[in-house]
Amino acid sequence: MSDPTVITTRPAGGATTSPAGPSVDAQVAQPRPESWKNPGVATPTIVDDITEQLAYRVAAGSYQPGELLPSVRQVAAEFGVSTPTANSALGRLAALGFVEARRGLGYLVRDIQLYGGIDTWRFMFRFAHRVPDRAARIFADIIDVDHMLVMQALHAIAADPRRYDMSRAVHALGRLELLVGDEKSELADIMAAELHMLRCVFAALGKPGYLSLFNTVGEMLISIPEAGQAFYDPVEPAGHVVLCRQLLELWESKTEIELPESDMIEILIREYHDQVVQTFSELIGAKPADPGAPDEP
Repeated sequence: MSDPTVITTRPAGGATTSPAGPSVDAQVAQPRPESWKNPGVATPTIVDDITEQLAYRVAAGSYQPGELLPSVRQVAAEFGVSTPTANSALGRLAALGFVEARRGLGYLVRDIQLYGGIDTWRFMFRFAHRVPDRAARIFADIIDVDHMLVMQALHAIAADPRRYDMSRAVHALGRLELLVGDEKSELADIMAAELHMLRCVFAALGKPGYLSLFNTVGEMLISIPEAGQAFYDPVEPAGHVVLCRQLLELWESKTEIELPESDMIEILIREYHDQVVQTFSELIGAKPADPGAPDEP
């Protein structure tokens, strides 16, 4: 990839063409999938739309790292908006980590593979269907972090179940069970309730670092439109409740879990998380994962 310090420029549209198909900008006009309309998600504004289109160009490689983004006036002219509106979109793009403001120059495209943060990737899932392979790789990494945190909690509790008070987690599980039993419940609400129950488990461990990291991962997963379906396709919500109930009852009994039993639980959870990743990849149209392949736009 280009050195971010090497500045190049490109016309406002930033379109690229190839014999393989239409320009990436032609794909920008594609409507979002219906699944994007999550409950609680505000209707996108014009600033949101401009930010999303410019962010997509960065993620898809239409704008390369180190390039100078079109000026505020050029962006305003391209999208038919005022310069303050264009400036707001560019400022938000910088806040999300896709570009970097340089005094006297404008906005430089960042290498998001190298410098992308949580906000960058969370926003990128808005157009996961247009960069499916990259989105699938990032989602798999997020699930790996989630798996690591969950297993850390399970091992800690299994080693000394008498040490931890799970009453808040049990109460949260009751709410999850009520939601699962309500036919009108949305998957997003069920997923949020399950993550809250796990949050209560982490709170019981007294490890604020783990809890803050889990909260970050959980909030990111809830914001991904296809995540709910991916999480509950391998095992339906009622199955999640049964498993969580069994684990919490085991912990409340203050009975230490034998090593073979603990290993079996870890294998089952790993297989489940792998299925979640596979389902998500299929939902967004990603190619089968190749662990040795580089992450490309």
